[in-house]
Amino acid sequence: MNIAITAAHALEFSTFRRYMGRVHKLPLDGWAYYLWQHQGNQVILLETGIGPEKAEGAFQHLLKAYRIDCTINFGSAGMISRDYRVGDAFLAVEIADVTGRGLLKTDPAMTEAIGAFLSGEQIPFHRGRLATSPEPVVKCSHRLRLAQQFEVGAVDMEAYALCRLALEKGVPFASLKMISDRANAMTRLEFWKNLPHIERTLGKLMYGFLEYLKAA
Repeated sequence: MNIAITAAHALEFSTFRRYMGRVHKLPLDGWAYYLWQHQGNQVILLETGIGPEKAEGAFQHLLKAYRIDCTINFGSAGMISRDYRVGDAFLAVEIADVTGRGLLKTDPAMTEAIGAFLSGEQIPFHRGRLATSPEPVVKCSHRLRLAQQFEVGAVDMEAYALCRLALEKGVPFASLKMISDRANAMTRLEFWKNLPHIERTLGKLMYGFLEYLKAA
């Protein structure tokens, strides 16, 4: 089985990359990815770049190069819901595009498997609708507008584009995020301040989930 794991930036998966150990880093027409043989599966870790256009381009090239059996997108997300806190895990069941391209559902079986893993590890998490925006959300007014218009809990910049391509190709898709900032004027400062903790925690979770799949 070919399992694709995508993240926007190398700094978001540095801990997971260390779990992979000795792997091959390969070019992909301007992007980069890693190949890892794990428990009979081939794990493909793809660095998409930040934003929907880069994510779409990277994933399109990967889908042309490999037959992908399932895809998991992980990384940071901005907090939209006032009920969340920085550092909370967020499992997307739906993904809305804020430019009006629609609303997509993540794969129910994969999403449920991740939820079961998190619950089994006694890791608190939120389950809800994720928004994808082509630009960072750095104003409270923007955050409130997204909350009201799309009824979302968190926002990222890549998941919708990745999910749309996965659905077109019939590839099961799931998205696990961690809240890195409060989506306001302090977004950039909070993101970089909290990134080390976010990527360490998510890296451990992604590796743990692969081990969970192996045992299931």
